[in-house]
Amino acid sequence: MLIAEDIRFTYPGTARPVLEGVSLELAPGEMLAITGPNGSGKTTLALILAGLIEPQSGMVSFEGFDLFSDDGQEVARCKIGFLFQDPADGILTTSVEREIAFGPENLAMPTPELRLLVDSLLDEFDLRSERSRPVEELSGGGVERCALAAAVATRPSLLILDEPDSFLDFAGKRRFWAEIERLRDSGTAMVFITQSVAAAGRADNVLELGSNISNTLYNNAIEHNILSKTLDNTLLSLDNIDFLYGRDVALEDVSLDFHGGQSVAILGPSGAGKTTLARVCAGLYKPDSGTIDAKGRVGISFQFPGRQLFAETVLDDVAFGPKSLKINDPNTIAIKALETIGIGEEFYGRSPFELSDGEQRLVGIAGVLATGARCIIFDEPAATLDSTGKARFIELVGRLLSERRAVGIITHELELAAACANRAVVLQKGRVVYDGDIDNLMQDRELRNSFGLGTEEDLWV
Repeated sequence: MLIAEDIRFTYPGTARPVLEGVSLELAPGEMLAITGPNGSGKTTLALILAGLIEPQSGMVSFEGFDLFSDDGQEVARCKIGFLFQDPADGILTTSVEREIAFGPENLAMPTPELRLLVDSLLDEFDLRSERSRPVEELSGGGVERCALAAAVATRPSLLILDEPDSFLDFAGKRRFWAEIERLRDSGTAMVFITQSVAAAGRADNVLELGSNISNTLYNNAIEHNILSKTLDNTLLSLDNIDFLYGRDVALEDVSLDFHGGQSVAILGPSGAGKTTLARVCAGLYKPDSGTIDAKGRVGISFQFPGRQLFAETVLDDVAFGPKSLKINDPNTIAIKALETIGIGEEFYGRSPFELSDGEQRLVGIAGVLATGARCIIFDEPAATLDSTGKARFIELVGRLLSERRAVGIITHELELAAACANRAVVLQKGRVVYDGDIDNLMQDRELRNSFGLGTEEDLWV
């Protein structure tokens, strides 16, 4: 079905090719996983296989057509579905329902059949209650589910997915993999990028770019810190916070304290209010009621890092915060932050938009570090990071705690949460339903399930 031979691609302004001599074949109904470290060319290869960017040399054919010929592009439009790493990048319409209908409608699917298809996909991806909402109002997991539903709506014979479950909660991951198995049984071929060894193991074949993928090691987790009980050590306090989007309640009666030297995992299903909570903590959203008391600056690292990057170079981007705050020698501070997160000098003069998602994520974290915030909320900091990036993040949290800063970590990855937090706060429908030791969650599957949480091991049980 799909053949790629000797693919080579170099981005403008860079000397080294991101892909060189890559070849692969894919048969109907076959599943191929693409793995490798951040920056190894996985997303670039996916875009080439989807016909979205053309390689400088090499050949790609799809169902017997040169993929980059006029005929090949027409076949690709009808038969290849693609999900971007940031799912919002592929959103084209004004509502969830319209987004799912867009592809098949453009392929002239009869209206009665289209309505039945959209209804079935709304149910399949748990989006029925969101059908009329603008996609941008959904949680990160909600956008991912909508984009997935839109990608399969055209009934493609080839589906290319870039980190497809990175922002899904536990229930969403289970629903996603059940859908993948159904599509696989129906004969749909699939290419998916993943950092998960377990997910890659479900594929028929694995293509590794760069160095070999390895299991993320959490054995060297930072030593748990004793929960502080003294008010003197409270760096951020929220008291009876309510926040509404129009008439929809996003946070209700939330009271939390964040202490210096303590890391808090902020957990819960998609749409529970986690990102809203982070933005309220950082002062980006003003609560409808309740009070916030912060001792020092509160920083936030965004769920989708590309949305917080804007400067022409990586160094300028990271230096922007300290410059705006009139901190002395902002470039030196920016370089120290980049070194801390493992971004080398060869990146300083590059555009942040030339970087992989994982590299952008690390640059975004460096930008927050450079501001000297005493309390930092990380929103899905390890999504799309390779094992090296995750290890660097865990080390970073340990360093921040040793400096007696407060850390909040929003994540669907319970293994990461347990590695670098001793306290867990679980949100459901905007309310705090659990605030206590994270070990209790990790040791009690029934308790996790009651909150809609699960480990990667739970996912495949």
